[in-house]
Amino acid sequence: MIEKITKRKSAFTLAEGGRRPLSNLGFGRSAFTLAEVLITLSIIGIVAALTIPSMIENHNTKAWKTAKDLWDKKLVEATRQMNIDGVMTGVANSTEDYMNYFKKYVKVIKTCENDKLSNCYSPKMVLTGGEDVEVSSLTNASALGQKDWGTNTIGFVIADGTTVVMAYNPNCSSVDPFSSEGQNGQVGCMSMMIDVNGKKGPNKIGKDIELKNATISTCDLYLGGLGVCSGGSDIYPTESINTCDGSGNEEWDDRGSDVYNYCATNYWAGAKKACAENGMRLPTTQELADVATYIYKQDTPIGATETRRDISPNATRAAELNWSISNSYASYWSSEPSASWEAYIRNFLSSYSDGRSSDVRVPHRARCFSN
Repeated sequence: MIEKITKRKSAFTLAEGGRRPLSNLGFGRSAFTLAEVLITLSIIGIVAALTIPSMIENHNTKAWKTAKDLWDKKLVEATRQMNIDGVMTGVANSTEDYMNYFKKYVKVIKTCENDKLSNCYSPKMVLTGGEDVEVSSLTNASALGQKDWGTNTIGFVIADGTTVVMAYNPNCSSVDPFSSEGQNGQVGCMSMMIDVNGKKGPNKIGKDIELKNATISTCDLYLGGLGVCSGGSDIYPTESINTCDGSGNEEWDDRGSDVYNYCATNYWAGAKKACAENGMRLPTTQELADVATYIYKQDTPIGATETRRDISPNATRAAELNWSISNSYASYWSSEPSASWEAYIRNFLSSYSDGRSSDVRVPHRARCFSN
């Protein structure tokens, strides 16, 4: 008798480490166990975690670049046409005046004055090095690196959601609108910070933020809307230096007389040198007066060497600037000499502010400003 041999098919399973008959599966075909499904899903999850972020980053980078290119084309076309129409230069003395012309060529849906920039722009942005900058501090052209323009900034939003902080140069020169320069617009008449992503993140220069004719410098502190960059802490007491010993220190005070013995104990020269070693400088008398106007909340600006009596500082503003206010001693050096052995200082006392001269042999506080 021929014995009939039946071959039984089997399926491979990780759960049992081998094969088992299909008849035991209850199906007529191969199937995965729960463990196999979970392992597969885990692998897919790991791969997705590794690849999806880079895919999103690449997508965002392309989207930002496309938006920047589109804005550049709009800007060039707008300024080119403004140049042809004769309203690009010579008609506006401020950024605010210029904006009245500009928004006729670009569809602007919202504008914000320089003390309300966060209504149009993200309150904070990130520099390429990772430092945070408060946009509310960028109130004038100087804060965008254009120190000679003397104009404020203005914020605005265009129809596609792009947000911009802009300053205008009223001394910008006109060019032939039909020359190659004119055909490329007069973008150089403006300094801009453009965020093609609006207030959404990452709000970082080099990603969704582009700078045009602008530089954002890092510093510890912007002095309240004054557009002056200052170190965040005082140098006090400043080391004195000898400016008459032939060592080259006379560059910090070249008046060169030791009649009053101020050469060897020149604290003013020491303050100038200390600021220079940090790439900064002492403030002018007018800059110190501007700080006093801000801290003492004066409607009428305080003059460079003017005395104001019976006024009290605003504690919040003084703390904002990390500025020392004292009942007895809170004097800051200026960069300007006065008499043969004196230099101007400004007192920041709790009852008044005054500008006067002081013997350079007397130590005073020093706050360094940007160049």
